[in-house]
Amino acid sequence: MKAILFDIGNVLVDFEFGQLYEVHAEHSGRPVIPFSDHDLERRNAVEMGQISDAQWVEYLNGAKGLNWSVDDLINVWRGLFSVNKTGYALFRRAVKSNVRVYTLSNIAQHHIDAIEANWPGFFSGADGLFFSYQMGVRKPHPNIYRHALAQMDCLPEECLFIDDLPENVNAARALGFQAIQFVPENYTLVMDAFSRFSAFQNER
Repeated sequence: MKAILFDIGNVLVDFEFGQLYEVHAEHSGRPVIPFSDHDLERRNAVEMGQISDAQWVEYLNGAKGLNWSVDDLINVWRGLFSVNKTGYALFRRAVKSNVRVYTLSNIAQHHIDAIEANWPGFFSGADGLFFSYQMGVRKPHPNIYRHALAQMDCLPEECLFIDDLPENVNAARALGFQAIQFVPENYTLVMDAFSRFSAFQNER
């Protein structure tokens, strides 16, 4: 075993999209309305770096009746994020161990800016940070996993991958990763897998 990869959203930090829709409604005076398919396409585009944060804000302002700047967007996400105590404690524990530690997340720059503004040094000690907006592809597309493997110089079976979404976990497993879905009922399983992983590293 060589590396452990952590998703960020609902693994290291928690959030609920429903709260975002409520913020849109509060700021616009409109009803609470979830993202449409087109909204999700644009969201995916900013998370793949195809459009900038500024272009995403421009789209939101027009589609949701807002009058935001990029700083407003960052501040909204600062309020939506909270630390997942279990996931982040495991991340810090991994950083202090002999395991190589990475993130692999569908995420945009404004999300990272919000996290780092809330908790400076949040990702300190990680060996690498793989963000979809920098990689041009989102999970569960297999190319995002292949890109991470190439950068880490690892085989998939040498990596433990932790993510909250089953489709992302299944895609990683299809490529040969050891992967576990990070949900409360699996927390003990995740911790046990990491302990075995870490113990193996310490014995080498």
